[in-house]
Amino acid sequence: MDKLSLSKCQPIEIDADNPFKNDALNREANLTVLTQFITSFEQSIVLCIDGGWGQGKTTFIKMWQQYLKNQHIATIYFNAWESDYTDDALIALIGEISLSIKELEIQDKTKVEKLIAPICKYAANFAKAVAPSVANLSINAITGGLTNTDGLSKTLGALGESLVKEQIKKYEESRRTLSKFKEELSKLAQCYTGGDKQKPLVIFIDELDRCRPDFAIEVLEKAKHLFNVDNIIFVLATDKTQLGHSIRAVYGQGLDVNGYLRRFIDFDYLLPLKNISYIINLINKFSLGKYLLKKETHYIQPKSFLKNMVDKYNLTLREQETFCNIFNIIVRTKDDAWFGHYWVIFICIFLIILKLKFPDIYKNLEYNNNSDFFDETIKNIDSHCASDDKLSNYYLELLEFLFLFLKPLNSLRYIYNSNSLKERIEKNAKEFNSDENKIR
Repeated sequence: MDKLSLSKCQPIEIDADNPFKNDALNREANLTVLTQFITSFEQSIVLCIDGGWGQGKTTFIKMWQQYLKNQHIATIYFNAWESDYTDDALIALIGEISLSIKELEIQDKTKVEKLIAPICKYAANFAKAVAPSVANLSINAITGGLTNTDGLSKTLGALGESLVKEQIKKYEESRRTLSKFKEELSKLAQCYTGGDKQKPLVIFIDELDRCRPDFAIEVLEKAKHLFNVDNIIFVLATDKTQLGHSIRAVYGQGLDVNGYLRRFIDFDYLLPLKNISYIINLINKFSLGKYLLKKETHYIQPKSFLKNMVDKYNLTLREQETFCNIFNIIVRTKDDAWFGHYWVIFICIFLIILKLKFPDIYKNLEYNNNSDFFDETIKNIDSHCASDDKLSNYYLELLEFLFLFLKPLNSLRYIYNSNSLKERIEKNAKEFNSDENKIR
């Protein structure tokens, strides 16, 4: 028996010479325009690439990063989620800048390395204090064993005054060094850009929406307030809706999130959705096309059915990759005869999508709760039919027909049994309040 060879979707390989070589979504035009946009600013700006979970934000900005590198524009990539185990976002950001020096195409790297030292020194004034609080110290240690009330009160009062003075001193020092910190950052940006005002230093911040809420907020604050230096551009790749949930988790559900984010984000760019073309690219990549062509006719086309389901159920790019991972395993572990009827292909495709998008309905099938499965599935299919576009409902209604046909059998096993087809369809369609046109 031949060894079974399986694989799963891998991240898109970004070619160094041609970053758009493997671009299945035709992003080149988008990135060319965005590049013209950010290079038109001499001031610091924060641009947000806004896209939902699984819509390809990371691939988008990494493709853009390589494109900028090829234009000799310095870039730094910072994965916020991978760094949120730290206590201080500023330290993480500066650490990433320091680590990136070796990878940047800079003539005088020694000069840049010398600039990092004072930046780190000034940053220490803004870093979180690690001194223990009064609450964590034992009363005995603070008071030296005093038990007299007046003596204890005076000691605690003096200690409190000392702590307040210390904090005020630290605040004044941080205000004085803020301008010096930005001055050194400006010098650093000029080193990266070679003094060319049309070539900013671009810092990409990815996965912000997946961070701890407090860390995500801190990254925003540090990027906007401390790195507000000419010729430094921040590009955030995040799902603003999810980021909003994180912010509300800290500041309360009544917060105006959009108003809050406008304090930090200068411009938004909504990532264009091009989902349907991607699934075809994946089908070709996995060599799955032959399984979708076996029973193709003028009226029944499994590939068109798949595209329609991706559109109707709004599968993200990541969900499409997961779909292909599962479908690939099924077709390569089942005998070809198993796909002898196009209905089997339809059911297979739909059940995978149902598992991805509506796992609670799918679990009814796994738990042999078939009655609930059929009822909820038929209602789900019907809910995805567009009321104003009957043509786009063609495959959904075929699918609904199939499940109405199978419902009284309470199983998917009797797919080929066509006894009393008309009577059964009419009976079950009326049960779900289908009108006469749909029944026909």
